[in-house]
Amino acid sequence: MIKRVPVVSVDGKPLMPTTPRKARLLVRDGLAEPRRNKLGLFYIRMLRPVGTRTQPFSLAVDPGAKYDGVGVASHKRVELKAMVFLPDDVPQKMEARRNLRRARRYRNTPRRPKRFDNRRRKGYWLAPTQKSKVETRLKVVRELCKIYPIQLIITEDVRYNHYKYRDGKYFSTVEIGKTLTYREYRKLAELKLVEVSDTDAWREKFNLPKLIARKWEQVPETHANDAVAMLMGVTGCKSNPAAPFFVWRRLRYARRSLHRQHFQKGGIRPKFGGTSNGSFFRKGDWVEAEKAGKTYRGWVCGLPTETTKLVGVADADGKRIGQFSPKKVRLLARSTGFSWKEVRPASSPE
Repeated sequence: MIKRVPVVSVDGKPLMPTTPRKARLLVRDGLAEPRRNKLGLFYIRMLRPVGTRTQPFSLAVDPGAKYDGVGVASHKRVELKAMVFLPDDVPQKMEARRNLRRARRYRNTPRRPKRFDNRRRKGYWLAPTQKSKVETRLKVVRELCKIYPIQLIITEDVRYNHYKYRDGKYFSTVEIGKTLTYREYRKLAELKLVEVSDTDAWREKFNLPKLIARKWEQVPETHANDAVAMLMGVTGCKSNPAAPFFVWRRLRYARRSLHRQHFQKGGIRPKFGGTSNGSFFRKGDWVEAEKAGKTYRGWVCGLPTETTKLVGVADADGKRIGQFSPKKVRLLARSTGFSWKEVRPASSPE
C-alpha cells in the first residue's frame, strides 16, 4: 500500500511527504514530533531545520450541493482521496430562530426591536445557509494546504442555464459563493477551473467508476473519483487505488439557549445547549472511552449534568456510541470542528 506521511518544517512550512518507516525513525530519534491536524490527518513536524525544496503538489475539489469530493496528488501519483459532508441543518436552525424571535415580539417581555428595514448589507454577502457550506469547503482546503506543498488548486466551474431549464435548484446551491471561494483559493495557490464535461471525459478515459444512485455512500466512487479524474487529466499523475480515503463531517452542536423551547414539568425550563458546562470535557472533543473491557474512540456529544453524570460519545457519523463514566474517558484532542474516519477498501468489489 503506497501511503505517505505529510511533513512540515520547524516553522510550519509544508515539505515533501515521507514513508511511514522513515517517519517512525525520525520520531524515535527525536528529530520530529507526531501531530494531527484539524481533519484528523497524521503528520510529523521537524524539530531541526531541513531543506525546503519541494516538488509540485496539486489539490482538486469537486463541489456539490451536499457532498464534496477532494483529492491530493503529487506529480507521480494520487496521495489522498476524501469525501466531505457539507452542513445541511442550517435552514432548520434559521427557521426555529426566526419563529422564536417573532413570538417574543407579541409577549410582554424584553426583546430587541425589528431592524431588518434599516440595515444595509456590506461587501460580498452570503445567506447563512450557503455561507456555512462555503466556509466548510474553505476550511478543508486550508487545512490540506498546511501539510501538503500545494501549488495548484483545480475545481469545477459549475454553471447552469437557469433561464432555459427549471430543474437546476441543486446547481444554484453550488454556484452561490463561487466569487468568495475562488478569491480565497487564489490566496493559497494557483487556481485552474475546468468544465464539468471535461471531468466526465477524464473519468471515462481513465476508467474511474462513478456511483450516481446513492451519493451518500462513503466510497470513492461517489465524489472522490471526480477529483481524481481532474488531477489525472490536468497534471498527468497516475491513479493510486491504494491511496487512503477519508470522510470528513462538520460537527453539529446545539447552540446555547436561555432555556428549552418547550414547557417542562413544573413550569421551569432549564438551560439548553452549549459546548461546555464547566466540566473538563467539551462537546466535540476527540476522546477514547472504555466500557465492559471494550475501547471506543469518538467525539463528545453529551456532557455530565445534575441528572446524568455520564459523558455521551458519538462516532464519526454522529451516531451515539453510548454513555461512559468520566473516569473511563480519556481526552485525545480538543474539538477541531470536524469528525473524521478512514474508510478501508473492501476486500472484494461489489
